[in-house]
Amino acid sequence: MPGYSNSVPGMFASGLLQFRRISAMKPSTQAIAALAIAVISGTGGYWIGRGQVAPVAARGETNAGPLGVKNAPERSAPAIDLEGLRARLDAEKNPLRRFKLAQQSMEAWVDRNPKGALDWLLGQQPTEQRNEMMRIALDQFAENDAKGAADWAVKNLSGIDLNNSLIAIAESWAEQNGTEAANWFLALPQSQQRDAAIENMLFAWASTEPEAALQYLKTNPAIGALSPTLQRAALAGWAKSDPQQAVTTSLALSQAGKDPGLFANTLANWATMDLQGSSDWLLANLKGGDERTAAVQELATIYAQQSPDSGVAWLEKLTAGSERDAAASSLVAGWARTDAAAAAKWATSQTLGTLSPDATSAVIQNFMRENPEAFEKWKATLPEGPLKNQAGQLAGPEGQSD
Repeated sequence: MPGYSNSVPGMFASGLLQFRRISAMKPSTQAIAALAIAVISGTGGYWIGRGQVAPVAARGETNAGPLGVKNAPERSAPAIDLEGLRARLDAEKNPLRRFKLAQQSMEAWVDRNPKGALDWLLGQQPTEQRNEMMRIALDQFAENDAKGAADWAVKNLSGIDLNNSLIAIAESWAEQNGTEAANWFLALPQSQQRDAAIENMLFAWASTEPEAALQYLKTNPAIGALSPTLQRAALAGWAKSDPQQAVTTSLALSQAGKDPGLFANTLANWATMDLQGSSDWLLANLKGGDERTAAVQELATIYAQQSPDSGVAWLEKLTAGSERDAAASSLVAGWARTDAAAAAKWATSQTLGTLSPDATSAVIQNFMRENPEAFEKWKATLPEGPLKNQAGQLAGPEGQSD
């Protein structure tokens, strides 16, 4: 996904973004969360919290189909009398007992008649239990017939429910037939839901069939302006299953297209799983250039989240000057979001280079919010200089109002 500013702590920072379902929220929170999944013109951004993707299937495995196509998981449908079930449901007047009766047979019902099961759920009183059962049923439908599930979702759902459902369906569909899934989503009218789903689909598809996914992006004119964002998603997915090959390919594409953020984004996806390995690879394989500059700043942000102390040690390995200063600034700004007092202490003693005004501002403002009393004590101990002047300015009436 595209990059985001650092101004929304807790959801995304310095281009980090986690794909996730959006549960029930207050309307204003829903709007922010919907934007977190929406597609913005890409300058970098990556997914966290997805965990390790299953390794690519070896050649010759029986579940592999033609390029971009995999067989849906086999499922034996349990025996169920659908007419008898519907008759019992219609006869049961107590809504709690009726719902419990449906729940007992839902898996078999979805296997035999997924649209009928989902239509019945849709007609029930909206509750958290019903919504969760509908989600599970739709996921099960998508495992067997992703296109059918997607068609049903578009016809019957809207807003956040549609957004979440399409993202989940997209992942299942990518495992079954990436080309078919991409064609279907691109044929939909442009919307946040469609764009978020196709990003997730490309991420999942490329984690197992990267060549097919990237070739599709290269040869399909219908993608249009969404191409840079989807290319990032595909390379990000590839980085989860074969990180070294993904970053090598991404580096070549970045250099050819003069887009350093593409490489940095791919490396960052590797770093969310293996920070040490990704940083070692970068320092061993890139001695300079715009791609390395962009990448060290992304790695610094991840160090800030995972292990700031290790990040401080890592700074010593960087080239002194602008590279190290930029990484240090990213590190301390990210660090301040989770432990502003520790970040402020390090910023005070930092002698490796020069922190940017934006970085020190992030430290000061986060420290003021986190612990005003400790902030005032820290400010009083600062030696005369730029940091103390900035702390005084931001702690004034205008700074306090922020």
